[in-house]
Amino acid sequence: MLIVLFAMSMVGCREEQGFSTDMSHRLAFSSDTVRFDTLFTSVSSSTYSFLIYNRNKADLRIASAHLSGGEHSPYRINLDGLSGVSFSDVAVRGGDSLYVFVEVTVDPRGQDAPFEVCDSLVFSLESGVIQQVQLRAYGQDATVLRGVCIDTDTHFTAQRPYLIYDSLRVEEGVVLYLDAGVRLYFRDKVELQAYGRIEAVGTADSMVVFRGARTDRMFSYLPYDRLSAQWGGITLHETSHDNLFVYCDIHGGTYGLRAKDADMSRTKLVMQNSQIHNVDEDALQLTLCSGSFANSLFTNAGGHCVNLLGGRLSFLHCTMANFFPWKNERGVAVNISNYHEEEQAIYPLLGVDFINSVITGGKDDELMGTVLEKTDSADYSQYAQYRFAYSLVNSKGEAREPDTLHFAHIVWEHKDSTTYGRTNFRTIDHSEFIYDFHLDSLSIARGIASPAYVEMLPYDKDDLPRVGFEAIDAGCYQYHQP
Repeated sequence: MLIVLFAMSMVGCREEQGFSTDMSHRLAFSSDTVRFDTLFTSVSSSTYSFLIYNRNKADLRIASAHLSGGEHSPYRINLDGLSGVSFSDVAVRGGDSLYVFVEVTVDPRGQDAPFEVCDSLVFSLESGVIQQVQLRAYGQDATVLRGVCIDTDTHFTAQRPYLIYDSLRVEEGVVLYLDAGVRLYFRDKVELQAYGRIEAVGTADSMVVFRGARTDRMFSYLPYDRLSAQWGGITLHETSHDNLFVYCDIHGGTYGLRAKDADMSRTKLVMQNSQIHNVDEDALQLTLCSGSFANSLFTNAGGHCVNLLGGRLSFLHCTMANFFPWKNERGVAVNISNYHEEEQAIYPLLGVDFINSVITGGKDDELMGTVLEKTDSADYSQYAQYRFAYSLVNSKGEAREPDTLHFAHIVWEHKDSTTYGRTNFRTIDHSEFIYDFHLDSLSIARGIASPAYVEMLPYDKDDLPRVGFEAIDAGCYQYHQP
């Protein structure tokens, strides 16, 4: 009896410890290729993972697993809790799985164009079966700037992107020229501080881009580039004048562009065919500034898309649309004031015009602010010069309609409108955070703009013609059949 029990025990032990050598028993992988987004050289990637599955009833043993590139591989592997470039005798029980974690750091190559870096993780089973998972990444050499102060007139070219650590400061009296196609990647919380002048001139096909430095993804469907607060923002200080932003894309910051001045006789900035999108605070914040904005887009801000306190400004064929998804309590599309409540002081509005524009969003009222014109003791009407005309405005139309001094030829948008808010635009997708502010074919912004400005702006933000149409659309885009 004891002999029989001992024999049965030995058989059970052999079954438990035995590994299949059947060549039909193979591993399965959650992905046969691990792909990284384009990475800046010398900067470590985020960690990607995949699963090894044994979908067989029998146990399998990985006799060896190794990176093809060996010690010289740019990839780093963690397999079943162990780090290295090669592994041996790793068991995968029947019906079980193992995690593999992968990182990569790409070495610089001294070249301008992105380049592919490939390797593979090779698994050899006890049976002699060999399986592989491919590893793919693109590297990009960048010009790295750490705490740089621009103290002489400087050109940034589109040859390579700029990776900016700590801060970027333009000193007073100095010009920073940004050529078409320049890409500025800012690390977390890093800001562009301009005491001098910025002249950023892109083209429709080669915009100047200001964005965060993370090129990877939070989830497979969500790049960090679609998130706000990935970097700081752009500040134009009081000594900074005559700034020019043409075909610029500013997105993903804590704020977008903010400026304060004390001399409205000088132009603070001119912006054309540009966009500020998806920021945690205000997209465009101007205090006592003079400037002009045309064919430009200000969208999705946790604060206000456009926040004006005093100034002398014009907005022609601009779109302000606030569908910011990351805060329950956000600002509005346009906030305009001539009164600073904390200081209890007048900040003069000496001519602020919104012409042929779109002001909308997800709230019942997307136009707010505090504009004092008269009190019991004073007349401030000379400091309350503002006008909205030939525009689509989401606001309390019934309350503002009698004010013909400040509002003329307005289409007042409200929830009973045939088209309202998001339905004016081609795509407002809060699930994958994709936004396309081209007008929908049924948008009530179509055909409501004044044609008097066509000669001034014959082309829209896409550099497509407005001329030749029977009716001109409000906003930065003229509707064209997709």
